[in-house]
Amino acid sequence: MHESLGRYITSISKYINYYINQRAAKFNLNIKQVHILKSLYKREGINQEELSNVFKSDKVTISKLLNGLVKEGYVIKRKDESDKRIKNLYVTKKGKNLENEINNILKETTKILAADFTEAENKLIRNLLNRMLESIYQELN
Repeated sequence: MHESLGRYITSISKYINYYINQRAAKFNLNIKQVHILKSLYKREGINQEELSNVFKSDKVTISKLLNGLVKEGYVIKRKDESDKRIKNLYVTKKGKNLENEINNILKETTKILAADFTEAENKLIRNLLNRMLESIYQELN
C-alpha cells in the first residue's frame, strides 16, 4: 500500500507557508500576496479575473488578497479604458521597491527545497508537481 501523496504535499506546503509568511511579515504580506506581487511584476496591467485564472483561485479570494495589497500601497487598480467594469492591476513604486526582496525570499525557499536535487531531479519534480496540480484542478472543474 502506498502512503498518501497528499500527506507529504500538505506537510511541505505548511512549512513553505510558515517560512515565507515569517520572511514577508515585515512587509505586512502573506505568502499568497507575495505570489500575487511576483505575478504582477511579470504581468502588470492584467485584471482580477485573469489573475484568478493564473492562480486557479476564486475571484473572492483574489479580491481579498488584492485589497490587502492596495491597502498597504503595493498595488493600485485602474479602470480599463475600453471596459470601465474591468479594473487592471498595477504595482506601485512602493511595491516595485520590494521586487528584489520578494524574489530573494522565493529563491531562498526554492534553494532550501531543492538543495539535494540534481538538475534532472529538479526538472522532474517540477514537471510531476505541475501534472498533479493540473489533474486535481481538472477534477474539480
